[in-house]
Amino acid sequence: MKGRLYSVGMDILPVLKIGTWIALHAPDAASAESMTLIAELGLRGAVTILDGGNRYRPYRVATLLRRRTVDISAAANRLISRRAFTCYEMNTLLASTPSRQGPYVILDLLNTFYDDHVQLPEACRLLDLCLEQIGRLALSSPVVVTLASPQTKERAFLLERVCQKADEIFLRQAPSSPPVQPALF
Repeated sequence: MKGRLYSVGMDILPVLKIGTWIALHAPDAASAESMTLIAELGLRGAVTILDGGNRYRPYRVATLLRRRTVDISAAANRLISRRAFTCYEMNTLLASTPSRQGPYVILDLLNTFYDDHVQLPEACRLLDLCLEQIGRLALSSPVVVTLASPQTKERAFLLERVCQKADEIFLRQAPSSPPVQPALF
């Protein structure tokens, strides 16, 4: 796997640079961390959010922004979000996204590629096209891609393929032991 492994935290802001492509891998596609990241980036300038897994929570981002500024409208207006429901739409979404200044946050990129109704060769072809587009976007701005593991091992190689392209990989492991309900008596 290319890149380095870190614990997920909000210390990735110093790593964000033009030409840098960062992958956040967590069981829930780093939902909480990505909303905090979007709010932090929104305070600094324009952010383009491309959502592949219905992970974007604008109310949560607004709540985080409200804690840091009274001018929430200005920060919220700098957030541009678009949604893809299939891997075909994700490819079109990335291809139609213009290169510009300001970071890109791609939420749960692989969610639509894990759909078993899409044949593996087709999913591979579309993912390769998407990775090219992400590389194009990274030439002008930092790109953060959140990822979750697939439900089946058959498509696990897609995750590996994305991680091989990333410059930095932040990894949050699932808790080693599940929470235990204490006995009442």
